[in-house]
Amino acid sequence: KQETAMTQILSTAIEVAVNTDSVDETGNSKLLAMKTLLEEMFRGSVPTLRTIIGSTDIPKVRPTSTILDAAIRMNEVRKGVLVLEEGSERLVGILTPKDLINRVVSKGMCVNTTLVSAVMTPNPDTVGPELTMLDALRDMQEHKYLHLPVQEESGKVIGLIDVMELICHTAGGDKNTNSKGWRNFFRGVMDARGDDESTDGLSIKSAEH
Repeated sequence: KQETAMTQILSTAIEVAVNTDSVDETGNSKLLAMKTLLEEMFRGSVPTLRTIIGSTDIPKVRPTSTILDAAIRMNEVRKGVLVLEEGSERLVGILTPKDLINRVVSKGMCVNTTLVSAVMTPNPDTVGPELTMLDALRDMQEHKYLHLPVQEESGKVIGLIDVMELICHTAGGDKNTNSKGWRNFFRGVMDARGDDESTDGLSIKSAEH
């Protein structure tokens, strides 16, 4: 039952999170259904962004960092990076893989000399750490975001969440290190389809790479 619930939640999460249409009655209905399933899965308490972030390091670069350095950091964390001022650690911008493609690569800019400050998105919107994963997905859909900087009321930045982290966490796994959630998800899909065990194992193994 849990794997089936995960399958339903993940399917809805993917559709809601990456849908570029505005929120309508159908979208709201799906979000409500997803909320019910999440509350059932997590026994009435949907995880917050603080829980998901945990004690992980903030993926950050400086405004004076080169695009090459930023790209290396993005590859390490497998998502965008926050741009924090040296010393004050004040959030001044965000740089995402999409920014690299649209503002650097497609323009033929030099990654060795172009600074992050020249191509970053300045003063990005932020959310609080007590926001639930469901509300975060809703914000992403409404504003067409793939990343959400997470900031305390005091202004202290505590992390960056991307849509794949939310989707993987919904499935009970970690996008970087733990494939258990995805294994459960794909097992749920195979069970729902009625596939045999050998096909199930092949699909799960393929999904881990």
